[in-house]
Amino acid sequence: MPPTLSPSADPVLFRDAARETLRSAFDKMMKNADNTRAGLEKREPTPSEVVALHDMRVGSRRLRAALSVFARVFTKSDYRGIEQEVAAITGALSAVRDLDTQRETLAAISAGMPENEAYGVERLRKRLAKQRDRERETLLKALSKLDKSRFEKRFAQTLARATGKAR
Repeated sequence: MPPTLSPSADPVLFRDAARETLRSAFDKMMKNADNTRAGLEKREPTPSEVVALHDMRVGSRRLRAALSVFARVFTKSDYRGIEQEVAAITGALSAVRDLDTQRETLAAISAGMPENEAYGVERLRKRLAKQRDRERETLLKALSKLDKSRFEKRFAQTLARATGKAR
């Protein structure tokens, strides 16, 4: 069970809570990276790959919220660097996820329409698919950038420096 914090909480306890909370949020985000990437490699992802992208986006948003709560454990430059990278990946994930949601909604709507009316909805879905193709390329580049910059290792090192303990 995580420690209970009060406004006058001991700084060591606050750092401990920061370490555990941020590490947990980071792990939840990153555990979906491989399946998200697999879904981005093709035009039509499987349902489990769509869920992985959604879960990674949720994880990244929760990590950003936790970073905000525990910002004071970091130096300004460390915080700014980590927060900017997480914000960039969240934005790229959001762009693809929003298009997935729109396309799913339109598919459900058109399923109950007469063929002559569903035609227009399907044209819109195709336009959104092209937009998703562009956004998924952007997201693939963002994920590749995280890999190349060894983000996972740097996050762990920054967190250890900020909270005084290695994982």
